[in-house]
Amino acid sequence: MKTLASKKDRGVLRGIDYEDPIIVYRGERVISALRKLRGDEGNVSTSLAVDVFYSYYLPMPILEMQEQIPKEKRIHYQLISSMLTDPYVDQVRAHTIADSTTSMVMAVSYLEKVLELLEQHGLGLGEGSGGESQKGVGSSGRGEGEEQGEEVSDKEELIKEISREAMRKASEEAEVAKKIQRLAQGLSAGVGSSLLFEDRVHEVLRLARNTDVRRILYLLSGLPRHSLRARRRVTRHPRGELRGYEHGSDIERLVPSEIALPSEYFNVKFAENRLLLYEKVLPENWGPLYILLDKSGSMDGAKMLWAKAVTLALYVKAVREGRPFYMRFFDSVPYPLVKVRRRPRQHEALKLLEYIARIKGSGGTDISRAIITACEDIHRGSVSNVSEIVLLTDGEDRVSEPMIRRALSVSNAKLITVMIQGDNPDLRRLSSKYMVAVKLDKEEAINVVEL
Repeated sequence: MKTLASKKDRGVLRGIDYEDPIIVYRGERVISALRKLRGDEGNVSTSLAVDVFYSYYLPMPILEMQEQIPKEKRIHYQLISSMLTDPYVDQVRAHTIADSTTSMVMAVSYLEKVLELLEQHGLGLGEGSGGESQKGVGSSGRGEGEEQGEEVSDKEELIKEISREAMRKASEEAEVAKKIQRLAQGLSAGVGSSLLFEDRVHEVLRLARNTDVRRILYLLSGLPRHSLRARRRVTRHPRGELRGYEHGSDIERLVPSEIALPSEYFNVKFAENRLLLYEKVLPENWGPLYILLDKSGSMDGAKMLWAKAVTLALYVKAVREGRPFYMRFFDSVPYPLVKVRRRPRQHEALKLLEYIARIKGSGGTDISRAIITACEDIHRGSVSNVSEIVLLTDGEDRVSEPMIRRALSVSNAKLITVMIQGDNPDLRRLSSKYMVAVKLDKEEAINVVEL
């Protein structure tokens, strides 16, 4: 791993201590993510990684004077200079200033694009921008010196163009990556540091480049916030938190103003259960949410894309409500169970998103086996306290009603069925809630999430 122990590996920004361990750590994190993304770091120095990161992270990065920059850092300087002087950078930095994760995503993506474009033009980061050799300088009139100057100017323009193109492509990916991060956090602010994805920038960028992920994010972007709001479950309790007022005769919750009433009037109100009381409640947690998603061949295409978007919307709601989230794909057999705890960790959230994006519709359908497997998960303790199993399917299968009814009874779970452009009378009878989605639009997705 490269370090800045030597002062030779200094960058081109003022006010940056390139030997500070925290700053070195930032640069090494960028290089590590770049290596995981493309297989090598492409001769990116730690100082360049630091400069790119802090160009996005700091509110006012300032360049050193060009005369103080050694020749071997010329391309390094031109990249940072081109980035900071580009008018588009202000739009990008509005989303990256003081945001370490987004700045990290931008830095890694930008450097990857720069390396690709430099390689296409036969250049490398270790090269100067021309003019290092003094061969022929001033030898005759216009001569080789002027031609060499023009070559330097052309290379500088090329570097500016490369930086501009890399920044625009990186900003598109960073925007999608930020949406992925917010989705994993439940689309809400105030989430703890356990979901800062700096350690997994390469995974987030791969997801940001996935076409299905972009389509799913587009569908989710149209869901109004109120449809994803957290529901609150409470139980009445005399020593709970105050929620309002009510009438009754429970002296323990009596509003003090009632004591000032004349004794005869107080006794009458007490006898008639009309004393003014505090209404007190205790909050209760929702049980885990269990999703069964049909990935059979008949679900491929628009059905599968819509079902994936609904599944992620339900995940968002589960995170907001502090509920563990469980999910299985199934076709003719159930696939491995994916678990996300009440407070999701990085690897759990990203694994869920990657898994959902990767799955394609194929195979047969065995709905009975999938539901019974879910009930067995609950009954055997693989998951606990599940009260709702949400089934997303097009219903193209005959189900065993007696076996499913018995399994639901043993596991004490309710079945909620979302029928995607189909109908199944057996599932209709077995389900506590049954919905048919026909248009596969945002309104129907909202209806499912609000069930």
